[in-house]
Amino acid sequence: MIEAVLFDIGDTLIHVATGRTRPYLDALTYSVYERLVHQGYSLPPFEPYGRALRRRFVWDFLWSRLGRREMQIISTFRRYHDKLGIPLTDEQLIELAMLGIPALRPLFRADCEAVEVVSQLQAKGYKLGLISNTLFPGVSIDGALQQEGLLDFFPVRVYSSDVRFMKPHRQIFRTALDRMGVRPEQALYVGDQMVKDVKGSARVGMKSALINRSGGFRRGRCRPDHEIRTLSEVHNLLKA
Repeated sequence: MIEAVLFDIGDTLIHVATGRTRPYLDALTYSVYERLVHQGYSLPPFEPYGRALRRRFVWDFLWSRLGRREMQIISTFRRYHDKLGIPLTDEQLIELAMLGIPALRPLFRADCEAVEVVSQLQAKGYKLGLISNTLFPGVSIDGALQQEGLLDFFPVRVYSSDVRFMKPHRQIFRTALDRMGVRPEQALYVGDQMVKDVKGSARVGMKSALINRSGGFRRGRCRPDHEIRTLSEVHNLLKA
């Protein structure tokens, strides 16, 4: 019997303009620079500062893909500023990450059914959780979810940028299940990616629902337990 429903974020609950991450990083970099200068830190001019930090972002991203461990933007900031002789505390890094929330706002748009669907699931007593691959700091994603009216529905949120494991790795799913206190066979995972979401959740024994809005997925060895076109269809799956 299903006791918990977990969701992917990007293109499942939230439509994300993934091609516009560069403006986010530029806005975050400028906000961090201004804040540190205001706090009295001695920094190089912004143009070389931003250029060097962007190179660091690219390098860390490529290295994370080779090592199959998620990039952590906060760690990139830490290492870069360490080289500048500006050691930043965890509290400062979290504060700086929060500066990126306004820049994230234009990238996020909640699915028109998202709030209603998760609200009804919560009312019916289902445990709710999120598992998402994301470069963005978890605190920034939380801020974006709050703005879309979704954050309070999900007491358990597991982001690859926090735990370092990326879907379809088993560990990111196991982490979420452990935090929710449910067994894999008691959980349904809803996502839009065949490998990352369907294959990943199946590897730990979860049930899967592929949200396939376009109907354009190629069929292969990996198959979801259920296939849906809209979020509202999750209720029909649970009734069945």
